[in-house]
Amino acid sequence: MEELSKIEKFLLAYIWHEFLGKVYFTSSEKPEIYLANTIASELIPEKELRKRRQLAELIAKAITKLTEYWMIQVSGYEISLTSYGQSLVQGISKEEYKKLKEEISTGKFK
Repeated sequence: MEELSKIEKFLLAYIWHEFLGKVYFTSSEKPEIYLANTIASELIPEKELRKRRQLAELIAKAITKLTEYWMIQVSGYEISLTSYGQSLVQGISKEEYKKLKEEISTGKFK
């Protein structure tokens, strides 16, 4: 498998460190879109709408890819790490996660 992008690594670590591997939500939107918009609005202020939209798009693509590679599972109102995703995220420390989160929140997506 190819190397994970910064956004993909962040997403795995976000689900793991913030939600212990499972994110529950209630929304009629597609799970990928809902989670992408939620995370982007958490990280990027509303006044930087263009960056926020760009990040949401990147996160939605990352969710799709991570699902295809069976690192996360999307079902109903839940997005969770698979056992494969959990084994990968073990290599991302809390400190590395915080660094990724900080970089992404300043617009460094790559």
